[in-house]
Amino acid sequence: MTGTPAGGATGQVIIMADRGRVRRAAIAAALVVAAASAGGCTREPAAQPPPRAALTPPSTLARAEVGERLTVTAAVELVVDDVAFVVRDVDLADDALLVLTSGTVEAAPPQLVTVEGTVVRFAYGDLAGRPGLGGPDDYRAFEGRKVLAADQVTVWR
Repeated sequence: MTGTPAGGATGQVIIMADRGRVRRAAIAAALVVAAASAGGCTREPAAQPPPRAALTPPSTLARAEVGERLTVTAAVELVVDDVAFVVRDVDLADDALLVLTSGTVEAAPPQLVTVEGTVVRFAYGDLAGRPGLGGPDDYRAFEGRKVLAADQVTVWR
């Protein structure tokens, strides 16, 4: 007897042949997707922000006008005499500010202080008789510059 083997073997051969085709089609589809991804078929790159220019912090003292109130927190750099000291901070013109007080302030470098007062234009001749003020040579670098006439100083310990 010729014909199909018992149990329908011919049907199994056809099913197995179909599985092979499906497997090859799946592999081919995966290769197409991989090639498309690697070949530049991706989304456009996200917009990049423009490069920032190097910024320097705006100077608090440079913006302050003579006669304006100003509050500054900075480190004491130098005690000039009993009624004056210099503070330093990057937010100050030339990084330094002369502070004139009405009395002795017990602060020493590098203590942090908060100073509240009025911006004035420094002229040694106008202050020469002030008690505790040192000689003109101590103040030569500040002549004509904006300084802070403090009415309140807080020393942070």
